[in-house]
Amino acid sequence: MTTDLDIPSDTAMTPSTIGAALTKFRPVFSKLLAETGISDETFMATIAQAYRSTPKLDQCDISSVLGAGLRCAQLGLTPNDPRNLAWIIPRGREASFQLGYGGIMELARRAAPGLRFDGRPVYPKDEFDLDYGKVEPLTHRPNLTDRGGDPIAWYVRAIFPDGSVQIQVLNRDDVEYHRGFSKMGNAGMWKTSYDAAALKSCVVAMKRWLPASPQLATAIESDGETIKVEKVEPIPAGEIHHEAIDIESDERDA
Repeated sequence: MTTDLDIPSDTAMTPSTIGAALTKFRPVFSKLLAETGISDETFMATIAQAYRSTPKLDQCDISSVLGAGLRCAQLGLTPNDPRNLAWIIPRGREASFQLGYGGIMELARRAAPGLRFDGRPVYPKDEFDLDYGKVEPLTHRPNLTDRGGDPIAWYVRAIFPDGSVQIQVLNRDDVEYHRGFSKMGNAGMWKTSYDAAALKSCVVAMKRWLPASPQLATAIESDGETIKVEKVEPIPAGEIHHEAIDIESDERDA
């Protein structure tokens, strides 16, 4: 996306309510959401609800809340809803954009229509085997009557349109290693939904095998960032490539 965002020239955020701020930026949200199938009214209502219902978010600088919201709109990801696409998370007095595991999979599916994902936690008494030498490398039979404790591993499987499969498995030490590199390691999903954060770590670790797109690259780069409204930049247009996204510096981020 290269179209100018037309951010209002007066970005000093002083409205007394989130509703006033959203109304001011409604034309920007409308432009960003025009080709997503998401109505600006629904999208802004979701942000307003998150602002009111997420503990401490209403204490954050409104410019950072709007900045995170605009990033979500650029990516076509509705924040703070049960699909785990993206989140607007309080961090002290500012809000941050957090990419959900559902969001990274959704952006990959857009880049490669027909791409499918599944993933689950693995418990101590599950039958689990991974052998990359087999035609069907993964076997997972959950023990539904006795899990045996907390999960010991998590995996995500990507099934590409040509039938090829890529599997990423992380044990708890691997997940904690990812957590150490996360800008949100002590907040957001890591505190409220460890399984979701672990599955997201699997997808991020898999990213070098996923189709590259400007939206996916921007989402990963922005994950955990505080984005003031005046700093929101258009996502550059570019071709989708089906080779590795080789970004070593954030390979472990989640």
